[in-house]
Amino acid sequence: MRDATPSAPGPTRRLVTAGALGAVVAALAGCGIRLEDDAPRVPLVPTREPIDAEKALLRLHAAVVAASTASFVATDPLAPLLPQLHARQATVLHDALRQRGVPESELATPSATPSTSGTASATSSPGGSPASATPTSTAPAVVRRPVAEVEGEVVAAGSGLEGAEAELRPTLVAVLGQAHAAVELARPVAAPRPVATAGPSASASPSATGSSGPAVPPSWSSPVALVPLVVATRRATWLLEVAAARSPKAVRSAWLRDITALQALTSDLVDATGPSAPEPDLGQTLPRPVTTAAEAATLATEALTTLLTAMGAALRPAIDADPEAAFAALPGWLGTVAAVAHQHGIRLTAFPGLA
Repeated sequence: MRDATPSAPGPTRRLVTAGALGAVVAALAGCGIRLEDDAPRVPLVPTREPIDAEKALLRLHAAVVAASTASFVATDPLAPLLPQLHARQATVLHDALRQRGVPESELATPSATPSTSGTASATSSPGGSPASATPTSTAPAVVRRPVAEVEGEVVAAGSGLEGAEAELRPTLVAVLGQAHAAVELARPVAAPRPVATAGPSASASPSATGSSGPAVPPSWSSPVALVPLVVATRRATWLLEVAAARSPKAVRSAWLRDITALQALTSDLVDATGPSAPEPDLGQTLPRPVTTAAEAATLATEALTTLLTAMGAALRPAIDADPEAAFAALPGWLGTVAAVAHQHGIRLTAFPGLA
């Protein structure tokens, strides 16, 4: 006799289809496969949302990758240093972007540096006698570029970065600061303006050319964030002036450009800080007696090391207070300090003030 109990209804075709599609989605997710941004929309498979300021970040990454393989003019003192700095920057930016979900295919890759000459190869005949030499293809001649040109391209790639994730922004400013410093160091040495070599630092006039900050300081919505920079720069400038005054005349003349640069930076900072800027400290003292040229040189190096560290510590608070104004001004200001510090034996790094 046939069982009169009705059988349980089987799964519908729609449910089977949905289940199969779900399995595909799970497999894709499990394998770590991501759909490209421009791929056709697949139901139930989420598309990747670009991270904040992704286009600007990719542009900066491409610029430092290109700079890492650039052939600089060999006579430039910075030529041996810059490629390794940019390679480090490219690695850090690459890893940061990948960790945030940017596909590898979106990231620039280094191009091979062309060889300076071609080679010819000779083959032997079966009898052992050499056959005629067959020249290989001749590599294109290396085009060597000025430091200021390559570093200027990195600076130009910095637009739009103020919209990046807050955690990334100090690193981005430091990358741009390094490029600004390299541009400053590549400039021909000009005759510095006469400045006082002792006593509290006076602010330079707006026409001073030492600082690479903006010609017109941006308007800061929270200028109080710049107060630590004003204090630190004034202190370092005063110490450098004292060190120069207690050094031989030849050293003093060479340091005038650096003092002028820091005075111009102080002027920019005071202008940007506005009414929030503190009054100069007229009672500054030396950390220890300075009576010899060696002691003066040590004082200058220590002062600039302290200033560079203070700049790095102030990046995050200043950027958080006003990202747009910070990206307009901080890279140039940081570059000025890093360039002056480099002149005093504090080697330029990939991320000045940070590492």
